[in-house]
Amino acid sequence: MNLHITLFSIAAISSILASPPVLGAPRATVEVRYVQSVKFTDFNIYGRGAQWSASYFATQINDDLRPLLERKVPGGKLTLRFTDIDLAGHYPSRGGSSVRVVRGAIRPARMSFEFVLLDGSGRTLASGSTRITDTSSPSSSAHHPKRSQALYYEKRMLERWFRSLKIS
Repeated sequence: MNLHITLFSIAAISSILASPPVLGAPRATVEVRYVQSVKFTDFNIYGRGAQWSASYFATQINDDLRPLLERKVPGGKLTLRFTDIDLAGHYPSRGGSSVRVVRGAIRPARMSFEFVLLDGSGRTLASGSTRITDTSSPSSSAHHPKRSQALYYEKRMLERWFRSLKIS
């Protein structure tokens, strides 16, 4: 009997956790677009081409910014239209390595993009264009546990920009 109650409790909790937060409430969305990504300064992730890098970058940035957007503007939509990306670090000039070097005196990440932030009803809360550069010191994040994750510097830079974004 206790086994049945336990299994029922687990099933009930699982179904609650798997259900949408509120029926009919739209989730925040982040849309990433590019203007000629093949011409970006440095947009080569894991030694792959621009098309693969664009897809991977969009997924990573979407997954990273969506929770921030949901907290700031529940049900909102953020569209980022990148006109240039220069990823942090560099590829070694010898050996054709597909490993990006991001240590010591690194080349900082830079991004240029246009943005539109809409609330859940489609009203524009903020829009414009900007160029951001990661001006933080590599040593300031030297011991951060997420530092070894892909696109760490780019994500952190976009998070800071989004948190500072003034909405009307």
